[in-house]
Amino acid sequence: MSDPIAWKAIEPGSPVFSSEGEAVGKVSKVVGDTNADVFTGLAISTHTFGADRFVESERVRGIYPDRIDLALTKGEIERLPEHTDAPAVRWRPGDRPSGFLSRLFKR
Repeated sequence: MSDPIAWKAIEPGSPVFSSEGEAVGKVSKVVGDTNADVFTGLAISTHTFGADRFVESERVRGIYPDRIDLALTKGEIERLPEHTDAPAVRWRPGDRPSGFLSRLFKR
């Protein structure tokens, strides 16, 4: 087996393996903040048609140049939640806040 690599070196399309050693999918997206060096998890594609599944970083057992090993069985992987991107919030200078705090402070 190869030496482990850093999470920032994970490539989309890398094969993903269950704790039983069975190929269960491919990495579709690495989730994290590279500037803060915070690895949140992986979005993995387990079927040609179907939503990506989200694997929390704590469930990633090993990261290698040719594979990603998970600490999950195939059955557990099939029950993972769908991956959804965090909503983007856009703010422009001059925009006025319109939430609870702005009403509280009458701004």
